[in-house]
Amino acid sequence: MSKYLRNHLIGTVLIFLLGGVVNVVLFCSICLEEPYFLTRMFYINFCYNGMAWVAFWKGSEFLVEFWDKHIPWIETPIKRFVASLLSITIYIYLAVWALDLFFDLIVFELPLSKALEESGAPFKNVLLITLGINVFMHGRGFLISWRQASIDMEKLKTEQIASQYNSLKNQVNPHFLFNSMNALSSLVYDNQEKAVEFIRKLSQVYRYVLDSKDDEVVSFEREMGFVENFIFLQKIRFGENLKVEISEHKPSLFVPPLAIQMLVENAIKHNVVSEKDPLTIVIDVQNDCCIVKNNLKEKKVKDSTGIGLENIKSRYQYLSDREVEILKTDDSFEVRVPLLNMK
Repeated sequence: MSKYLRNHLIGTVLIFLLGGVVNVVLFCSICLEEPYFLTRMFYINFCYNGMAWVAFWKGSEFLVEFWDKHIPWIETPIKRFVASLLSITIYIYLAVWALDLFFDLIVFELPLSKALEESGAPFKNVLLITLGINVFMHGRGFLISWRQASIDMEKLKTEQIASQYNSLKNQVNPHFLFNSMNALSSLVYDNQEKAVEFIRKLSQVYRYVLDSKDDEVVSFEREMGFVENFIFLQKIRFGENLKVEISEHKPSLFVPPLAIQMLVENAIKHNVVSEKDPLTIVIDVQNDCCIVKNNLKEKKVKDSTGIGLENIKSRYQYLSDREVEILKTDDSFEVRVPLLNMK
């Protein structure tokens, strides 16, 4: 027998015994008196209440778990409460009716017509206990959902910190600083106006990373402003070998900060960018999705930690039920990230 079944069996036996004992101690004043204790009715009463507790407890547990999967507490608490309350109330009355019918037919051997007439009679003590069980179940379900939401929130914060840290680290690593300073030194002599613009764009890149460190989402327009600054710095380095086409359509929707920039950065990291093999990146918007697509000419040795896409997907799993789509062919690589409506 598996551990799962063994635990359920043990739990069922304990609930059965608890239901019988609670009824004897709290609601049956004559049950502990010796003459009644030795009668057949005592054991029938004990078994009835034990079976009632098992039926009500396990049935309520199943219904709570069912609604937890289909109507989470955190998203629609009122709808969740009403659905659970109605379903459990209906289940309780059906369970009482079925249990009464079983005992009338099997134990007391009543005729079917008489059993049907008497089944479903109010059993106040059991219903009161069941109400307490359901309050416990609902409280337990809500606390579990609340705890999971807290865990997810902390996980998201960790993902954001990792994303921002990696992005900032990539900007200040020796290669980036060397390439930026090398490009800047050339610009100072050749084109001072462009050198000033380069410094301004570089400061804006750093400013955005620092300003968005506490945000779960940012506007798509704001993210794209950051992406354009980042691309400007990269084009100084790669010149015409790097071609980027950006859609003019900027809907009033939201994305996780640094998500689009990370996709552009990944395209540059993973692919050859040269005069012989120029890299073309297209950023487009279709059906509330931002599409980042590039031609594929992968480097033999990749300068990447491999966590960029996983980071983006993890954040979307928390923020939305829409998934990040990845489409790879022999000559192209495409990522579709949903644009979020946070209203």
